[in-house]
Amino acid sequence: MISSRHRALNILFEVFENNKFSNVSLNKLKQTIFLSKSDINFIFILVYGVIQYKIYLEYVINKIIDPKKTNRKTQILLWMSLYQMKFLNTPNYSIVNEAVEIAKKINISPSFVNAVLRKIINKDLWVVNIKNKKNVFCLENGFPYWLYKQLEDDYGIENAKKIVTFSNEKPLISFRININKISIEEFLKQFTSKFEIKRSTIAKNAFLTNDKIFISEAFLNNLIYIQDETSILAVEILDPKPNHSILDMCSAPGGKLTYIAQLVGQNTKIIGNEVNRSKKTIIKKNILNSGCKNIEMQYLDARDIKDKFDYILIDAPCSGFGVIRKKPEIKLKKRTKEEMNILYKMQEDLLKNAYNCLNESGVILYSTCTMNKKENQDQTVQFLKSHKKMKLEYEKQFFNFEANYNGFYIVKIKKY
Repeated sequence: MISSRHRALNILFEVFENNKFSNVSLNKLKQTIFLSKSDINFIFILVYGVIQYKIYLEYVINKIIDPKKTNRKTQILLWMSLYQMKFLNTPNYSIVNEAVEIAKKINISPSFVNAVLRKIINKDLWVVNIKNKKNVFCLENGFPYWLYKQLEDDYGIENAKKIVTFSNEKPLISFRININKISIEEFLKQFTSKFEIKRSTIAKNAFLTNDKIFISEAFLNNLIYIQDETSILAVEILDPKPNHSILDMCSAPGGKLTYIAQLVGQNTKIIGNEVNRSKKTIIKKNILNSGCKNIEMQYLDARDIKDKFDYILIDAPCSGFGVIRKKPEIKLKKRTKEEMNILYKMQEDLLKNAYNCLNESGVILYSTCTMNKKENQDQTVQFLKSHKKMKLEYEKQFFNFEANYNGFYIVKIKKY
């Protein structure tokens, strides 16, 4: 039988070599019936930890090995071992023995793995000693210097350092109550004694827990939907009213879409749009689970939509720097300048077409799950300059260090 560490190695290889998202592979583990909860928990910790600190772990291991002459799986196995030594305080003999056994099974040199790990036990090698002293803090926290500099330029040194520090903190699980199936009051009455539940400080229908709510009857019976506080807040700031025309331009996976539909009631039709047809299954599943009967889906490029609406939500494609805690591999993939310019242009075009589709006195809510002025504040400034009928109603940049939530941006603009 494959050990927990071996499973973690396989997932990490998929992340680093095949650009897979760790959360997708890890969520599949929950359906693996022959794995214990403790095994699954350990794999989660190990996979996320290695990705979070990959830059640091690679730096230390490369003091001993030549990465150009060492295959990728061997390197990942060594990173995993160092992570356990430094951050999990696992006994060294256990780490070394397990790594050697894995090496035997995957046809890499057990003697080489053993020799490297015997050296890396020396904690003097763990110290970061580089010429660029400005990068020491980032390297120790497994954070790319280029992204730190971007955050520093956008939001200042103090905020940038806090973002780096909190990027490796484990967030609580955030969820909202499916008010189609149970009222907030009734849910709290039934489940407060079963879970340690906290109310969000920013959103009305957002709650936090550190319990394993994924395996609860509340989750299995679709009484709750796992969603970040700021995403829930975005819909509440939009504040859609019944008997109005409403469009969600970029609907996948359907969290904001179904919440809008619940807030306005079953008699008000909502149009959901998604350009990526591969998301059709997950959107359909989430609509079904929500109990919403008032959603009509279409699969178009949102820049080509021509119909008119009173409320338009644009949860725009973005760089995703705000969700690094949940998808730490995002910080390891630096997009080219050309790729970022294409992204900025898409966001700009989505806003422009939303304006073209907006009725008089209509509202646009634009949001991203990132911390990047060019995608957030700069887009708003540029849009307002070229659309004089639009007035700013609400704007806020959320940072991951402020509370449990992700880095997120929300702006609400109304047509006058």
